[in-house]
Amino acid sequence: MKKTFYSWLLQFHDDDTAIGDLARDARSDADFPRRSISYRHLKDYLEGKNACDAAMDVFTDAFAQYKATRAN
Repeated sequence: MKKTFYSWLLQFHDDDTAIGDLARDARSDADFPRRSISYRHLKDYLEGKNACDAAMDVFTDAFAQYKATRAN
């Protein structure tokens, strides 16, 4: 079974980093698509929430890291 982006992201929730901020935001958002593994689905969700450009950049970087860990 593939690890979802959300479950991968939660490992950073205590980090004092931009990815940590994203993890905390996702955890506190009851509507965050927790079962998604789709970049497009997650990107569309964040854009629909009017995420700022900096947050979208962090998401893009985080998703690239997530994808790289899934490839191993």
